[in-house]
Amino acid sequence: MKNLLIQRIFILILIVLPSSQYAQLVTGVVRDYNTGEALIGAALQIGDVGGVTDIDGSFSLDKPNSENLLTVSYIGYVSQTLDLNSFSNLQDLNIQLELTTNVLETATITGSRYEKSVAKSAVSINVLKPRLVENTNASRLNAVLDKIPGVQIIDNQANIRGGSGWSFGAGSRVLLLIDDIPALQGDAGRPSWGDIPVENISQVEVLKGASSTLYGSSAMNGIINVRTGYATTEPTTKASVSYTHFMDPSDAQKKWWDTAPNKIFGSLLHKQKFGKLDLVANAFYENLDSYYENGYDRKYRLSANLKYRINDRVTAGLNTLLNIGENANPFIWENGAAGAYRALPGSLIAGDNKRYYIDPQITIFDKKDNRHKIQGRYYYIENNNTNNQSNSSTSQYLEYQFLKLFKESNLNLTSGASAYFVNSNSELFGDVELTSNNLALFSELNKDFGDKLTATFGLRYEYNYQESPEVFKGDTIPGGLVDESQLIARMGLNYQMAEGTFLRASWGQGYRFPTITERFIETAVSGFFIFPNVDLESEKGWTAELGLKQGVLLGEWKGYIDVAAFWSQYDNMTEFTFVSFGAKQGFQSQNVGATDIKGYEINLIGNSSLFGMPFNVLAGYTYIDPIYRNFDDNEQIRTSISTPIGESEKQNVLKYRSRHNFKIDAESQVNALTIGASLNYTSTTVAIDQLLNNIGFIEFYREANPGGFLKLDSRISYNFNFAKVSLLGENLLNKEITYRPGLLEAPRNLSLRLEFNL
Repeated sequence: MKNLLIQRIFILILIVLPSSQYAQLVTGVVRDYNTGEALIGAALQIGDVGGVTDIDGSFSLDKPNSENLLTVSYIGYVSQTLDLNSFSNLQDLNIQLELTTNVLETATITGSRYEKSVAKSAVSINVLKPRLVENTNASRLNAVLDKIPGVQIIDNQANIRGGSGWSFGAGSRVLLLIDDIPALQGDAGRPSWGDIPVENISQVEVLKGASSTLYGSSAMNGIINVRTGYATTEPTTKASVSYTHFMDPSDAQKKWWDTAPNKIFGSLLHKQKFGKLDLVANAFYENLDSYYENGYDRKYRLSANLKYRINDRVTAGLNTLLNIGENANPFIWENGAAGAYRALPGSLIAGDNKRYYIDPQITIFDKKDNRHKIQGRYYYIENNNTNNQSNSSTSQYLEYQFLKLFKESNLNLTSGASAYFVNSNSELFGDVELTSNNLALFSELNKDFGDKLTATFGLRYEYNYQESPEVFKGDTIPGGLVDESQLIARMGLNYQMAEGTFLRASWGQGYRFPTITERFIETAVSGFFIFPNVDLESEKGWTAELGLKQGVLLGEWKGYIDVAAFWSQYDNMTEFTFVSFGAKQGFQSQNVGATDIKGYEINLIGNSSLFGMPFNVLAGYTYIDPIYRNFDDNEQIRTSISTPIGESEKQNVLKYRSRHNFKIDAESQVNALTIGASLNYTSTTVAIDQLLNNIGFIEFYREANPGGFLKLDSRISYNFNFAKVSLLGENLLNKEITYRPGLLEAPRNLSLRLEFNL
């Protein structure tokens, strides 16, 4: 009897003890304060009890009796600590977090595929917010990207820290992503900037340096990841319209028009939640009567993003875009004098185009909070161009991602597999069917050692193959197949030396398989030819960086200074090179051998108060020293490049690079009035192709304009409750700007922009 009583008392203690230790269940949801968007993976802590929010931002925690403080944190947001004693009911708490104003805590996903602060990254990352896109009246994202230190857009091709020059629009070394999915044209490997919905951008992340382990071929020089906006709790409808007036060039002889060229564009955006369904729909129209004679660009773009929460662990989505347009653009000017805004006869390429993509995706959180994500894209491109330059292609992309967080060991694992299939049948390739395919496996580990040190290590295995006829333009391709596999690695460290001081070091391999266009293109422009090269080999290389990010809290100044030294080496670098075959002369993509690019970069980013007014600044200086490692032994390189202006001998410097680049963009606000300005100084392009130097009097122009260029833009806007009015000036000094020799940019122009909240 006594033993039975003891047993019952013991059982009662076991029942009561947990309920006394964990007296109450705390439940609720964590959302973004401004948009109402659920925050997935927000961290919660009550004493020793912790957890994270699920796919719809909800959570459930047992509250120990002795603890009453709930701490909620999320990367990029201001943490909150709540006293649970102040709540009469601990069920269904609605917790709203505000975005942090500390730029060091800006959240990015590009470097790791999960949310991480800029300060904790092992590589250089710049982040553009949608405010800058809107305030600069950009109809295409590339115009805004040119404000980022270390980034240059040369003939619509992204160039990060001198890693690329000019390649006739084929074979980008910078990977463009739209919502984490590769968005380069499949056959040419170049970005279509018009496909980016500038009216619906939540953030643009620019990663500098080799990133091929997570993202594969074409990411050997960096990544531009465009993250589009999402639906908000309150329905949102916005519209904008803009008019741009191009003024006369400073050199009166270059003006060919009687009626000034102009550009009109407008956009419409709607965001709304319907229960478990999120909808974002947007439209865009642009009509450019170009400052180039007979040039124009007209386009219509529609897109819609859908996201449906099937349950608290599964979300499905579908993003779509349709882009229809027609354009005529010059390849090269007639001459650098009166013909600077006229195309060299035969070099105006006109046509109409149609592009669309469909992106299905599904995200699943299993019972262990591991994330499984499947995403894909079907991308169709059709360009009907003059000069026998029509082309069409289809691309199909499929990727599986797995993310696991090992909380006990502070270890994050990102791994997965991807497949990319491209099919093209075009006049540019002799109307034969060509395919290029890629299969890959990837894995990356991020490990925290205490609170200070984070280490990253990644591996990727790629298999590439291209199929073609066995005989192409007289060249034999055994079996009509070129294939290869490659293993590439990446590693990095980030160490917090003190509060607000972060030291980083990274080394990553780069790899890029040739595009269909680089190997098979054959066409002619203005009397010179573009030749195919079926023997073109892959590019391989590595990039190393040592950087220091120092947060600055000085009075009202909040921001950081970032200093980085970088070093890139490439083997078999592909360059657009002048060649001669019999009586025909022109260009061909060739492996020019080993190259070396060293340099350093200084960034200043932050916000402060100037005369009592908020003041934001984005500034930076980049220096590069790009050379051929085998310059003295390569007669073909020395023959093909031009002699620098003002020099008597040719220099060892990579083509189409500028050694110095300084940029600053500053903006201030007084109540509803916003004023901003930007300055871009780019030193002269030291060397170009000798053949191009001899066309259109380019050499004479370069001799007359040897000092690079200085570009000044400004903007002013006033925000009413229902509308915002902006006046913008671009190239206010009316300088003659050539990002790529033989193509003059726009003269001074003024824009009026109206934005409405409907």
